[in-house]
Amino acid sequence: MSQAVPDPSDEDPDDEEVPLSPHRKEGKGCFLVLIVLSAIPVVFFLLTFLGGNYFTYVYMRYFAVDRGLSERRPPEVDVREFRQDLLVLDRFYDAGNAGKIPGRDVVNLSSELKEMLSYPGPVRPEVLHLVVGHAREVMQQYHIGPIKGEPDRLPGPSKD
Repeated sequence: MSQAVPDPSDEDPDDEEVPLSPHRKEGKGCFLVLIVLSAIPVVFFLLTFLGGNYFTYVYMRYFAVDRGLSERRPPEVDVREFRQDLLVLDRFYDAGNAGKIPGRDVVNLSSELKEMLSYPGPVRPEVLHLVVGHAREVMQQYHIGPIKGEPDRLPGPSKD
């Protein structure tokens, strides 16, 4: 008697190995990364649109004036006078942030300040006096009074 070889297709379907966990769907992580990356520009544009002026004032006051200009003080300018100039620029940006100075005047002075800081080395004293003088003129135009100890006249040659 010969024995018949069992046919593999005759096995019971119950004998198949059933996986213990469901099949993992691939690509979920990639999809989430794409969603997050596409949301970043949207959030950036919303912040710029809704709070752009505030970020401009913060950047110009803390980074351009307090840090950038402080590190590049002209050696010809007295430290006390230089601090007074920094206070004038700080007051200018505070008034702009409070809405007392229109945005176009803030942008104009910011452009002058950026141009002044774009050159290497210490700032030239005459350029510094022009920029600070412009800030004082704009503050005077919008009736923002001088701080204690600040001279009432604009810097530069006297008109006598």
